[in-house]
Amino acid sequence: MPTVETAIWLALKARAQGLVLSPVLPVAWPNESFIKPTGGYLRVTHIPNVNRRLFLGSTDPHQRLGLLQIDVFGKKNENAAVAVEIAGKVAEHFACGTDMWRDGLRVSVAKAPDVGQPIDGDTHIQVPVTIAYECFA
Repeated sequence: MPTVETAIWLALKARAQGLVLSPVLPVAWPNESFIKPTGGYLRVTHIPNVNRRLFLGSTDPHQRLGLLQIDVFGKKNENAAVAVEIAGKVAEHFACGTDMWRDGLRVSVAKAPDVGQPIDGDTHIQVPVTIAYECFA
């Protein structure tokens, strides 16, 4: 059985892998080889945050909070609305209250994801989507 931290990541990753976009976009996963395409793609980053002890017992579950960041990268010199629309679809896929399960742990989306302002880069436009989650374990 994996640790709590591993189970949380695997639940989040499985949900992200279930995202169906048209056209399909390649995904840059943490610590996996990736060649940045000239077209659109997604980049997934897991940001564990804090653990809160809400109960008195030392073996009682902790509230584990964190963020899943999915950056949408769109083509340079393409209407920003294209990347923003994809970011909106990512946010819909991780709607508030979405539950993800792994090894008996439930990871829940804690609030509506934040779709950030488009950021112009040298080769792409980037639209960050930040998904806040919580897990009691």
